[in-house]
Amino acid sequence: MSSPSPERLRAWRLFFESALALLDVLDAELEQAVGISQRWYDVLVHLEDAPRGIAMNELAERILYSKSGFTRVVDRMEEAQLVRRARPENDRRTILILLTDKGTEMLGRARRHHRDGIRRHFSQHLTNADIKALTHALEKVSSHARPLRPGRIGG
Repeated sequence: MSSPSPERLRAWRLFFESALALLDVLDAELEQAVGISQRWYDVLVHLEDAPRGIAMNELAERILYSKSGFTRVVDRMEEAQLVRRARPENDRRTILILLTDKGTEMLGRARRHHRDGIRRHFSQHLTNADIKALTHALEKVSSHARPLRPGRIGG
């Protein structure tokens, strides 16, 4: 096995450190501003474009955060009245997760804070050329890495 070059290792370390630090900062700010975590925000975003709901197992596949404890996350979100569970009449084995009106309202409030945090902590520090180059590079990495995530179909 060969090791990446020092430049590639530095790029990896900077990416990794930046990503983890930004996730922590954005999570703390979102929690303080609107009372939900990034993980809950991720669930709400996925449900936004699914007025008929998303099957629980499919939603677990879509979220960006760890699948560990996902059922408990949905339980707590349901207790907070942000989502609700439903069973389709034609398939009693499937559990759909739907966004509630309260969840839609919370998503709107959270989105404003989340996007402001992205601007303040990420995008304002980069030029348009930086953004274009970074997006291009990360699309390559994402298209390789996302299908390999444990628990993913085909992964």
